[in-house]
Amino acid sequence: MALIWNSFKMFHRMGFDGAKLTQSTYTSVIKLCANTKELEFAKQIHCQVLKNGIGFDHNISTGLMVTYSKCNEMDNASKIFSMMHDKNVVPWTAMIAGYLQNGKMDQAVNLFTQMNKEGLRPNNFTYSIILTANSIVSPFQVHAQIIKTNYDRYSSVGTALLDAFVKLGNVNEAAKVFELIDEKDIVAWSAMLAGYAQVGDTEGAVRIFRRLAAEGVKPNEFTFSSVINACAASAAAVEQGKQFHAFSIKSRLNNALCVSSALVTMYARKGNIESANEVFKRQGERDLVSWNSMISGYAQHGHGKKAHEVFREMQRNNMEMDGITFIGVITACTHTGLVDEGQQYFDIMVKDHHINPTMEHYSCLIDLYSRAGMLEKAMDIINMMPFAAGATMWRTILAACRVHRNLDLGKQAGEKLISLQPQDSAAYVLLSNMYAAAGHWQDRAEVRKLMDERNVKKEAGYSWIEVKNKTYSFLAGDRSHPLSVRIYSKLEDLSTRLRDAGYQPDTNHVLQDVDDEHKEAILSQHSERLAIAFGLLATPAGVPLQIFKNLRVCGDCHTVIKLISTIEKRDIVVRDTNRFHHFKEGLCSCGDYW
Repeated sequence: MALIWNSFKMFHRMGFDGAKLTQSTYTSVIKLCANTKELEFAKQIHCQVLKNGIGFDHNISTGLMVTYSKCNEMDNASKIFSMMHDKNVVPWTAMIAGYLQNGKMDQAVNLFTQMNKEGLRPNNFTYSIILTANSIVSPFQVHAQIIKTNYDRYSSVGTALLDAFVKLGNVNEAAKVFELIDEKDIVAWSAMLAGYAQVGDTEGAVRIFRRLAAEGVKPNEFTFSSVINACAASAAAVEQGKQFHAFSIKSRLNNALCVSSALVTMYARKGNIESANEVFKRQGERDLVSWNSMISGYAQHGHGKKAHEVFREMQRNNMEMDGITFIGVITACTHTGLVDEGQQYFDIMVKDHHINPTMEHYSCLIDLYSRAGMLEKAMDIINMMPFAAGATMWRTILAACRVHRNLDLGKQAGEKLISLQPQDSAAYVLLSNMYAAAGHWQDRAEVRKLMDERNVKKEAGYSWIEVKNKTYSFLAGDRSHPLSVRIYSKLEDLSTRLRDAGYQPDTNHVLQDVDDEHKEAILSQHSERLAIAFGLLATPAGVPLQIFKNLRVCGDCHTVIKLISTIEKRDIVVRDTNRFHHFKEGLCSCGDYW
């Protein structure tokens, strides 16, 4: 910065000493004005060049346009542009960039269209810039133009194009563009990695990272943050994120803010809240992503008090909060039954932080009251919201009605949910399960018949466990695993030891009209129990187990896993669709409230 101000002083001295100020001198000083956003000084220069008769020089005019654009003076920039004669591609591109920088996308696109109509060929900078207006510009149309000019092989254009496709969620098209870039720089590699991370394609992101490493490209902090974000996806192996953490340490980039924030998020989502907290504590500086990830992580892991502590620390540090912050802290209250506190956080968000509640905020409130059995209060919120209730809200109400045996409201919620998502099996399953739990077998049969008539397929419940970097999946009653005989033998052994410990199967969780003995057999073969039995066989004694399930853990399995953690002296973490359950010495982090 000192060098810049020295340059301004030198320019003044030249004027005072009577030195001849050339067009190149003015152009250089105007560039400095643009870089430092020195609007008043730029206006003085503008007056000088007009007096000196060189105000219409292309380089000077373009420089002034850029300066005015960066200082949000688009009217002045537009006047200069309109007065320029025989404009080449440079001022057109500068003007398009100015409109985009100031959020005037329509004007930018109109100017790009006019430029093409006048037969002026865009250059690589023009294409790179206009592609950032992806909300109103179709990258497919621009791509057709780019192909004709071979600019798709330029790294800057190719990167902008693949980024535009990524924002549309079209990673396959982005990958095709990426492969055509002749000399891929680290920006292009990082953009492709970010694309795979955005859609949760961990394999794609890891494959790209390995390619860049094999080609001798040095990853930067954005490369690491992207691949670590990809490792936070639900399908990613737990160990992958740890490996990239180690690689970032070797590259001395683990303390970069975007990398450390990605690590906090990744560890929290993959069930290792302790490691997330360790990274969080070591951060020299924290951005909002770090704070929000830590609050949400504690909420999902059942550590409501710790989530509140992080929130209060944010308050003490006068940290900026956003809607995601409050979703996290209200969710923490939801998972721990702190109804009054959850409502207070909602009120603080609206009254103190002036954040307008979104559909997701109202969903959190409805979930808060529904889990606590306060269904009338939950319905009051639905009735007072400024918009119609969505499927998530009605699904929450329906699930709570099943737990709290409110058949009338449950039927209403089920009908609403089915009307909103007629092909979603969850609506029918929840409704039929509610009828089954109440012993209304005829009503349950009618719901199942409706599913068949509409060809709605129930999502199969399955669980998976990762052992030595390999993932093993199990369906309920699954006998396809090579160790199936040993797995079922282990389950029988556990069953005997569980009964000795006082376990009695809760057959209310089997929602089928069969005898109790058959119900007990069904319970004993739930997918999470198969995954745990395999984990006990495949790992050394004392090693913690981590199980993932695509549906909610049933109450009977929850009881069983608490007992297994004591019998086998194992810490067991189970992540279902709602949250993480940490089982240790016969207790669960959820406090049996989930």
